[in-house]
Parts: sequence; structure tokens; C-alpha cells
Amino acid sequence: MITREFDYTADEFDAEQPVQMATLEWSTVDDNGYCHRHSLRMEHHSGDGFKAAKREALAIMGRDYPNATFKVRDSYRNGRFYAAFLIDAGDNE
Repeated sequence: MITREFDYTADEFDAEQPVQMATLEWSTVDDNGYCHRHSLRMEHHSGDGFKAAKREALAIMGRDYPNATFKVRDSYRNGRFYAAFLIDAGDNE
């Protein structure tokens, strides 16, 4: 099983704006053992940030491990501005 941690950080929340911005970050390790940090700027509708981040993270994991089964686990949340969650990728056999 492979587990990857994702960090979601929202920009300053503005209830007047229907679309908010956030950053999704995660790390990968290549075949040579080097760690690579990735980040993705993403839009989401107000009140939908964590759900949107998890959908995007599942899409990323699906591209990296197309035949795997995924499980999402929340690991930390600080209000509406920051959350960390884990995605496990297991064999689909």
C-alpha cells in the first residue's frame, strides 16, 4: 500500500466571493529516491474547499495509480483555512 499526504491551504476567505482560491500540496519520491514537492492552485466554490481538494487529490492519485483502490483519511484540520489528509492506494486485486 502507498500512502500520500496532501495539504490544503485556503486563501483569505471572502464570503462575498462565490469562488475561492486554495493551494493543494503533496510530495512524491522518484525511482532514484529523490523527493519532489508539488503544488496546485485551485478554484472552488465557497464552502466546498475541502471536498474539492479531496476530489482533486483522488484524481491525481488515479493518474499515478490507475488500477488502485483508494481510501481517504482526514489527519488534521484547522478551521476553514488548512487541512491535511492522507490517501491510501491499495492493490485492486
